[in-house]
Amino acid sequence: DVVVVVSEQDYIKRMPLDRFRSQNRGGKGIIGASLKDSDQISSVYVANTHDYLLYFTTHGKVYQLKTYQIPEMSRTARGKSAVNILELDEDEQITAVVNTADMDAEQDRYLTMATKNGYVKRTKVGEFQNIHQTGIIAVNLSADDKLVDVEVTSGKRDLLLATRSGMAIRFSESEVRPMGRTARGVRGIKLENNDTVAALAAVRETRHEWVLTVTENGYGKRTDVQQYRRQSRNGKGLIDIKTNERNGKVCELETVGTHDNVFVMSEQGQILRTAVDEISTVSRNTMGVIIMRLDNSDAVSSVDVQEMTSEEGSET
Repeated sequence: DVVVVVSEQDYIKRMPLDRFRSQNRGGKGIIGASLKDSDQISSVYVANTHDYLLYFTTHGKVYQLKTYQIPEMSRTARGKSAVNILELDEDEQITAVVNTADMDAEQDRYLTMATKNGYVKRTKVGEFQNIHQTGIIAVNLSADDKLVDVEVTSGKRDLLLATRSGMAIRFSESEVRPMGRTARGVRGIKLENNDTVAALAAVRETRHEWVLTVTENGYGKRTDVQQYRRQSRNGKGLIDIKTNERNGKVCELETVGTHDNVFVMSEQGQILRTAVDEISTVSRNTMGVIIMRLDNSDAVSSVDVQEMTSEEGSET
């Protein structure tokens, strides 16, 4: 497995996973990228070198690569410009990445997308076969909207939408009928007071899960998924976490299992790898605990989860 890092100016690289030892919650992590000028990290994720990677952009397009096509570099390297790897349009930025082991095997599954303004859309994976180098349309976006998150779903799962101000809503993905690639989608959550969507997650019934929420100031919490009752799509949702001055706004929400690993990355390139069970389990509408200690001018930019079985978890 490898860790892939993408910056706001679309510099990209991969690094061996074993360069990042698991640390205790509340650490500063280690350097994962050296940045120049006004660039900052936008996303981090864990993948196998033979996984297919789907890159979704601000223009609502999607591009495809295999992980091994991304250049392997050191922790202190900036990365390679994605323009040299993907044929991005001018002013087009990568906003979400999905890795799927086998596109052919997952044709009957769905790519479920969430936008900043609260829209969700579900499209069959089969519609994303044979993506050419110049990309294809994944979602139709209005001028003031952008794609923020994408999940591979089965058609039978519940979805969780989280907002920057700490609200979250859980509803069945069956409430979002499958649509074509060029559709806009339907309303997933009713947003208030200039709030925007921060993240999308899917709930699995095959294991006991918690909802992990991480804020931009490095705080977060783990809450039993049962505390998020299922509602109808396009409601206001429930309070997930307090977004006060200490915590800052919500950066990411993920569903996690007991033995999973969490990778937290800061805008300035620090990466913290920690075990899920290091993060306290608390109820909804609480402040949480420190997960990553940040320098004053830094902020959390991205979170990814490495799913582990109990056997794998005991080996790390």
